[in-house]
This record gives sequence, C-alpha cells and structure tokens, in this order.
Amino acid sequence: MRRANAASTLLIAGGGPVGLTVAALLVAHRGLAPDTTVRVLESRPAVAWDPDTTGARVYALSRASQLILDSLGLWQVILGRRACAYRRMRVWEGEGPDGRAALDFASADIGEPDLGHIVEDSLLRHTLQEFLARFGNAQVDFGVSIESVRSTNRGIELGTSEGETVAADLLVAADGGASRVRTLMGLPVAACDPDQTALVAHVESELPHAETALQRFLSTGPLAFLPLADGRSSIVWSLPTAEADRLTALSDAGFLDALQAASGNVLGRLGPISQRARFALRTVHAQRYCAPGAVLTGDAAHSVHPLAGQGMNLGLLDAACLAAELGRARHRGDGYGDLAVLRRYERRRKGDNLTMLLAFDALDRLFRLPGSAAPLRALGLGAVDRSRVAKRLLMRRALGIDHPVLRPLRRTAA
Repeated sequence: MRRANAASTLLIAGGGPVGLTVAALLVAHRGLAPDTTVRVLESRPAVAWDPDTTGARVYALSRASQLILDSLGLWQVILGRRACAYRRMRVWEGEGPDGRAALDFASADIGEPDLGHIVEDSLLRHTLQEFLARFGNAQVDFGVSIESVRSTNRGIELGTSEGETVAADLLVAADGGASRVRTLMGLPVAACDPDQTALVAHVESELPHAETALQRFLSTGPLAFLPLADGRSSIVWSLPTAEADRLTALSDAGFLDALQAASGNVLGRLGPISQRARFALRTVHAQRYCAPGAVLTGDAAHSVHPLAGQGMNLGLLDAACLAAELGRARHRGDGYGDLAVLRRYERRRKGDNLTMLLAFDALDRLFRLPGSAAPLRALGLGAVDRSRVAKRLLMRRALGIDHPVLRPLRRTAA
C-alpha cells in the first residue's frame, strides 16, 4: 500500500452531508500531505438551497455536530442563513404531554442555551459545497455514480458511470443506507426491515411551536414535530407501510384531519401543509466497517430509526473520527488505506453506533407493544422525568457534549 507521504488520492462516494464533511475536514485541518487530492463522487445533481423556501428534509443537529461544523468556520454561516434552535423537548404517550407517561427536557436544566438546531439538508450540503470550492486539492463531481470496485496492490480501482477508471489510495463510502460501495466491496450487514414508512412535511399551526420539539408515541409509531425558523413545524410520522400508503393517498384536507387527531391538538389547529414526502425505514448495521482500501461512514455503516433524530449526528461523528485517524496515518507515514489505520477508526465508532442503534430499536419496539404494556411504560417515563440526574445524563448524551471524538476539534474551533 502506498505511504501517506507520497502523492495520494482519497475518493469519497456520496456527496451528502457526511461525505462532504469528511472531505472538508480532510482538506481543511487534518494534516494531509500537500499533494493529497480529495475527490467526491455524487450521483445526484448539485444541491440548490433556496433562501426563500424551507427544504423538505431537515436534521436535528446536536452540539457535537455544531462543533464539527464550527471547526470549519461554517456553523455561524448556517445560523446566519436559516436554522431554528430548540430549547425544549417533550415526549409522551397517551393524551397529552402533561400526563404521567411523559418526559420534559429543557436546555436550561443543564445550563445550555439549547438542545440542538433544526437545519435543512439542502442548506447543509450547499454550505459544505461552497467551502470545498475554496480548495485546489478538493473536487466534487455531480451526476457520477460508481459502477465497479476492485482492490489492487496500491489501493482501490473503480469504474464510474462516465466510463472513467479511477485509482485511489482509499475509498470512503458515504453513499447512504443502500450503499452501492458496501455491496460491491462485499461487506456484510445485519438488517431489519420493520415494514414501516416515515411521512414528512411542513405544517403551520394555530399555536406557536415555542422552539420546542414534540414527539408523541402512538400504537402505530412515533409522530414528531420539529420547530422551523419560519414558524412552521416539520413532521416526521412513522407508520406501518400499509397505513402510510392509505394516508399518502388522501387529499391534503383528509391528511390534515388524520394528523390533527394523531397530534392530540398539542399545537392547536393544523394547516395548511406543504407537499408530502415519504421514505422507508430500515435498520442496518455493517458487520465490518472496512476492507483494505475502503471504509464505511454514516448510513452506509449504520442506519437508525428516526425517532431520536440522531442519524445525521452519528454520521458526522464518523466523519470527524475518520478524518482524525487519516491525519494520524499521515504523521506516522502509514498508508491511508492500510487496514490497521481503518480498523482504528472502526474500533472507535462501531461500539458507539451499535449501542445507539440497539437503544433506538428497543425504544421503538417498546412503544409498539400492546396497550397492556402502557402502565409499565408510564411508570418508566415518569421515573426518568422525576430524576434530575437521569434527565441530565440523557440530555448531555443527546447533545454529544462529552464525546471523546470531539477533543481535537475543540482546540481547532477555539
């Protein structure tokens, strides 16, 4: 394998937020050799962020994700364009968030200004694309997909949809839960298809969202309302696929009636609503994150249930960890694609990701148990809500405040 101090090419499959963040961290301040080129291949067109229209897909970004972006000088850019802080989170089962089966988290309880920010996918990608355009050793190619991958004695060689053959020291897969690179490399996964679909849209409400994220657990799955900067809320409604099909076929008026009933009127009268979208839910975890010359990040390595809004945050932690390990490889003179280098990244991220995946899956299964289990759930939620220590630990874990991956970035951001 070629040494990291020689002229090198690092290739990233996938130009979503995780792939672009890996590229940005590598070229900005991870200590790569000056003649190292970072190239991103994205099958979709370049994203266009519209300052007048809130994009359909949004993420709840944690403090950890904020710090990663801040280390690149991008967090204030994102805040200045459009983001909504949420300072409170209310989770409940039953009639309302003030009942016994409820949790109420507030950032003030742990001395933090907020619990996170709601940020659009298009804004995040657009800002990262702008950033990468400043660097001569970074290249982003849109409308290009990977058709073949093979290992060589110098790294990885792949074929693209443009008929190009590309050689690289390392291939980083950031191409989503249905990762083509993962399949081509033969990296096995453990997967669970729960026959659930998430419906997403933005909706106006009679009552203000008050910078509060809301989540109600229903027998069919969780319904979340995430506060947006324009005063609306973004809904993420997880449902059995057959029920999602039925609701998708309804008119806006019919869908709003169903949403109104499911919301428990927590935001008053709802509507109008934006165009609706949907995506299938699938839990995936790669049994191995790496092979010689190739490594998995983000959803390509692990896809989690959206009920806790942590999928993107886990992916950005992957990006920060991988960039740090590749920087260390350069300083040691190791090859970027050496299996020992990639396994260090795998050891640092796999256990954490698996713990979160299993916790979210267990929570989803718990709330889909029959109604006879409701008293036990209410007892557990009530006990946690009354425990200041437990709530503080949960909030700090969700924010990612103490994550060891972030220690080098704290010095960079400072």
